[in-house]
Amino acid sequence: MSDAVVHGGIGQGYRRRLAALLPAMDLAYLMLVWPLIYARGYVPADLSSGPVAEAQPALLNRLFFPGLAALAVILLIAERHRIGRLRLLGSCLLVAFFGYLALTSAWALVPATVLTRLSLYVLLLISLIPAVLLADRLDDILRPMFWVTVTAVAVNVASVAVVHTTSIGFPGIYTHKNTLGANATIAGLFAIFALTRADHRIRVAGFLCLPAILGLLLISESKTSLGLLLLVPPAALFAVATRRRLRIALPILMVVLTIPAAFFVSGGVPGFDYRDISRVVSGDPSFTGRTDLWKFSASQIAERPMTGWGFQSFWGIGPASPATKMTDTFIARAPHSHNGYIDMALEGGLIAVSLFLSIIMMVAWWIDRLVDRDVGAGFLMTSCLLYMLWQNLFETDWLHGTTTSNVLLMLMMASAVALRNGRSLT
Repeated sequence: MSDAVVHGGIGQGYRRRLAALLPAMDLAYLMLVWPLIYARGYVPADLSSGPVAEAQPALLNRLFFPGLAALAVILLIAERHRIGRLRLLGSCLLVAFFGYLALTSAWALVPATVLTRLSLYVLLLISLIPAVLLADRLDDILRPMFWVTVTAVAVNVASVAVVHTTSIGFPGIYTHKNTLGANATIAGLFAIFALTRADHRIRVAGFLCLPAILGLLLISESKTSLGLLLLVPPAALFAVATRRRLRIALPILMVVLTIPAAFFVSGGVPGFDYRDISRVVSGDPSFTGRTDLWKFSASQIAERPMTGWGFQSFWGIGPASPATKMTDTFIARAPHSHNGYIDMALEGGLIAVSLFLSIIMMVAWWIDRLVDRDVGAGFLMTSCLLYMLWQNLFETDWLHGTTTSNVLLMLMMASAVALRNGRSLT
């Protein structure tokens, strides 16, 4: 049997295609499989009556994520003669970040919680590595993910006939209307990306999905998600166009645009600050109670500014949490501070925030190079990054819960450090 058959034939092609499907499998599990099997057993709740119901690691979780990670390791071993390599600096940065989060268990309020929850993200990251090391093109990974989002949109549209709207909005097949909003927004970003592809089937599917996605966002009453879907694509288009026309690197552009935005929102303009923005958007200057949470969280960060309280070992840990001692029931029952950056500082301190922002800049550099090679994929990744950066201003999603955003975040992290035949995955 020739080397071409052994190393370049049917077996190899099958394993490479399977590796490219792994991110779509993660996405399908979170957007479709878990909700359809487990989610209806959890009753959506408003914080006025208790914390939003969050699923504990169920049997399917304990089987799926280790199983997919094991499959990923098998694929890497089987294709070890073809796999690329990881950038040393980027790999060290990821190891330092996740290693430090594990180290926080030494001073965490509930040490076991740190290691249990962190292991889930490590398994998720492992399951994505074969895709970025073995796939020939990023498009081979993104196409299956797009079809997963199309299926999720169709299932949620169909659920309108059987799922009742709650007092705070329509949840679709999920536990909470905000989950539907977040997943619909991500599906919307993929649908817009589909319009840039040459395959007419993908373009038509993306075009047909957009009105359905807007309809789901409207009935879900997820104002943040709807606003982000309307704001993120134009901002991403501006960033990509500026990158290609003016040759301004995306990380530099992000910093340049963030400074005036931060100045504006923080009250740099006399008589106007974030309370005015909240009043315009929701009619409530406190961002529906979030400012009280942020003030409380800031006071707790001040107690442990460098190291934090431990990864995911502050909110939702029972009586051990300082939040449960608060007389304000909204704070006492909150599942998080509704701000990903504040929670990162609260749980990991300045060290975790610095490492994480360094990873975000590394991801931005990867997207910057991607824009030159595939403008459509670059636009999608820019959109996803902007969506996560902005969404975490009002919700906590950075490494909190098994969400579609975290699948995308981990995929971008892995892609940013991967090299295939001396080049980045494009």
